[in-house]
Amino acid sequence: MTDTPAPSPRLGHGAATLRRGVFAALEERIAEVRGRGVELVPFHIGDTHRTPPLAAREALVATGAETYRYGPTAGLGKLREALAAFVSEQRYKLAPAHTPTTSAEILVGAGGTHALHCVSRVLLDPGDEVIVLSPYWPLAPGIFEAQGARCVEVVVDLGARALSGDALLAKLQTAVTARTRAVYFVSPGNPDGAVFRREHLEAILEVAVASDLWVLADEVYADTTYDVAHVPFRAAFGATGAKAESARARSVSLYSFSKSFALAGQRVGFAVAPPAVVAAALRIATHTVFNVPLASQQAAAAALEAPGAFLAETREAYRLTRDAVATALAEAGVPAPLPDAGVYFFLELEEILGGRPLDDLLLACVDEGVLLAPGPAFGEAFGTRARLCFTSVDHATTLVGIERLGRAVARFRAS
Repeated sequence: MTDTPAPSPRLGHGAATLRRGVFAALEERIAEVRGRGVELVPFHIGDTHRTPPLAAREALVATGAETYRYGPTAGLGKLREALAAFVSEQRYKLAPAHTPTTSAEILVGAGGTHALHCVSRVLLDPGDEVIVLSPYWPLAPGIFEAQGARCVEVVVDLGARALSGDALLAKLQTAVTARTRAVYFVSPGNPDGAVFRREHLEAILEVAVASDLWVLADEVYADTTYDVAHVPFRAAFGATGAKAESARARSVSLYSFSKSFALAGQRVGFAVAPPAVVAAALRIATHTVFNVPLASQQAAAAALEAPGAFLAETREAYRLTRDAVATALAEAGVPAPLPDAGVYFFLELEEILGGRPLDDLLLACVDEGVLLAPGPAFGEAFGTRARLCFTSVDHATTLVGIERLGRAVARFRAS
């Protein structure tokens, strides 16, 4: 051996193929502005300023000795039972003719991200294809690609324009190949707040049955709707009959305590899926986190003890801010469809950009002290869009952020 140190062995290919972070192109400017002491309004991140329910907060500090031990890998029994009841009684209340969810259909994860990872590891093999309806949650394609699957984007864009169920059906049928394994969609939408209507769910189910596909329904924002009722995929077709049975047998619905109960930092999410999928996904969960932290599970269970009042109060607070932001954006000359649900506006900036790169405008926003999420993170077709979260800070600060956005747009137009 020589005295020259050998280089490190090569890295695995898996991480190298994953997509860059949503804000990679802006990180240097963000750090520079923060270094000047500017407090940035974080419209770029999907979070909430809301405080979690009191019962959840009390559960976090009232921990007994068992909290510091290993827990059941499947999750606390009381939490899984509570989740099954919550899904049946709250989420599916608009579809009363459905089969009640059982705890055997509940997969508890360390956040919805982890739950989707575990399910995807069970359902997808290397070389499979996943049809991803866009715009989509930015982390979803990376989760599928980490399993060796290929994502096929199908542009839907319901938040900006009408699309019939027949038109969606045609798009899906064109995208299906012999390698297609699943269809993924987000409703209510992140980033656009669009809600898939029953005709859209019918189209997805028709293609899934015809081509023997799984349906991955990201319904994380199901508890945050304003003008249009959310229809859960697994309950959209009633309790009996071929469609109802097919929907339950081939679908997974994804949910999160981050969005519904302001518990993002506690990392609790869950999936509702056929028992066989849950049983297999639990093996993946065991080999990733072993068990979700018990304090977090206890907080989640406490939040479910009386969820109705908290959810109703949250929806009304969000609606108030949504409407105020819509007015402020219009006054600032920033086009943005009014979201039916969720916590985002998906801004259309094409006219403002005038052919210039989106990053130039986003950098101007950073300089004014406001952060937006770039549209291409949500799909290849959205190079002139940006996502704005209107719940990440309180109502007053949100309106301050919109004022800053207006100044950034005015300065950009004049440059």
